[in-house]
Amino acid sequence: MLLQLNIKNFALIQELCVEFGEGFNILSGETGAGKSILIDTIDYVLGGKFSKDLIRYGEEKTFVEAVFSIENDEVIEVLKELDIEDEGMIIISRETTLSGKSIIKVNGKSVVLSYLRRIREGLLDIHGQHQNQNLLNRAFHIYYLDDFIGEDLDIYLKKFEDLRKDHNSILEKIKELNGNEDREKLVDYIRFQIEDIEKAKLKVGEEESLNEEFNLLSNAEKISLALNKTYSLLDNQMEGISVIEGISKAINELSIVEKHFEKLKDKRERMEEALYTLEEISREVRDLSSEIHYDEFELEKINSRIYEISLYKKKYGESVEEILNYLDKLKLQYDEMINSEEIIKELNLKKEIIEEEMRAVSEEMHNIRVTNAVNLEEKVRYELAYIGMEKSQIKISIEKSKNFNLRGFDEVSFLISTNPGEPLKPLEKVLSGGELSRIMLALKCVFVDKDKIPTLIFDEIDTGISGTIAKRVGEKMYQVSCKHQVLCITHLPQIAALSDCHYFVSKKVENEKTFTQIRTLDKYDKIKEIAKMTSGDEVSDVTLENASEMVAFAELKKQEILKSYL
Repeated sequence: MLLQLNIKNFALIQELCVEFGEGFNILSGETGAGKSILIDTIDYVLGGKFSKDLIRYGEEKTFVEAVFSIENDEVIEVLKELDIEDEGMIIISRETTLSGKSIIKVNGKSVVLSYLRRIREGLLDIHGQHQNQNLLNRAFHIYYLDDFIGEDLDIYLKKFEDLRKDHNSILEKIKELNGNEDREKLVDYIRFQIEDIEKAKLKVGEEESLNEEFNLLSNAEKISLALNKTYSLLDNQMEGISVIEGISKAINELSIVEKHFEKLKDKRERMEEALYTLEEISREVRDLSSEIHYDEFELEKINSRIYEISLYKKKYGESVEEILNYLDKLKLQYDEMINSEEIIKELNLKKEIIEEEMRAVSEEMHNIRVTNAVNLEEKVRYELAYIGMEKSQIKISIEKSKNFNLRGFDEVSFLISTNPGEPLKPLEKVLSGGELSRIMLALKCVFVDKDKIPTLIFDEIDTGISGTIAKRVGEKMYQVSCKHQVLCITHLPQIAALSDCHYFVSKKVENEKTFTQIRTLDKYDKIKEIAKMTSGDEVSDVTLENASEMVAFAELKKQEILKSYL
């Protein structure tokens, strides 16, 4: 839901902050005051096209910031991809200079325009003269129909998606085996790599063992000297009295006197334990000393092997284990390429089987769509008739295509005739922005429980309507606002009377400069504004009384709608 809009130097707006409420939000004001400019700011901050004319005259840059609560899982997924924390709130800002340079930030983190547009898809829809892109794009029509059908179709869509993934995987494999123009060169290269790695006879753990041996041999002289000296100190009488001999004499001295001094017994026993340990260590040091010898030839051999392994690591992987894993993959790839004809035959058989299953599932989905399309047509016709388009005819065309798409083989198109005697034609051929907005409103009413877009904006929806039809259009928008936030620009009192929040847009001229401003109307100001919508600037007591009565009746109607749709 759109919570707040902060604007600086955008068209006629110098600086403005607007907070929007839940439910049905109405923007009204005289023509040219800047109502549509507010919609343009929302479109701009969410990735819409930029023109230098959007920057207020005399300024160097424009800035718009929009604050939304997050109510859509798709938005959360995009934020996760961008590693952006949200805490249930998203703040989007966009700043553009006269040179055309833009800075876009989401929760303080810079993002590119493509990601911003993905986020927009889960936040808000604008329906007006130029913003019905989804409705005008036939590729989206199948999604409208499938969303209407719901659970009856979901199980088949899931099954088809799984089959499509398997099908794509097989096609990629066939392309890999079949599509390389330099196949023979690739086979030779793979064989060369296999032979090269196998020639090295690499073993996991070999490099670590070699490094240990290299370190030992490189320091053999130093190690041997230390071991011999240690042995001499422990147990070599040539160096004078050894440590072991000294401890042995000390034990003998204590043994003589311990019968006269009982406390010495424990000390003598502990010295004996130390003596046994030192004697064992002395023997081990002597044995190690005999093992250590410097071998220049062996050292060179080890050094060469370590260097050889390092070259293989540069070519094939960061470790011996990685290289051997790569070797296994090469062997598998080589076998597949050598036996590619047989493998391709097997893959083509699997592909045909999967395609038959895909056709069967697609046929089931086609039948379900055809059956439900009739029901959807009836519901949309009813909604269109209620809002003054009773002469319109809508047809949901479902044609089977030769090729599969993301949702089977059906191509769905919404066709409409808005006037008697005119043939059915695609929605993109409907030139009236007001008609398009009302068609969209009719669809939104049908999909009100399933639509995941939290905020809807209607601009120019009241074009060419008045009286009872205007009242009905307002009621339908209020119906949608029971489940979504709705923003609507209107000149009609019948629609404005149903608002939950009413904003009045005006402009003023100071020092030969024009400024757009906006204020929230309280109940009395709302009645006064509706009276002006009815009779112009001259507001009488009778006009105010009629406006007050209109608002009172609208409140009763809202309660009735709430009971029906909540």
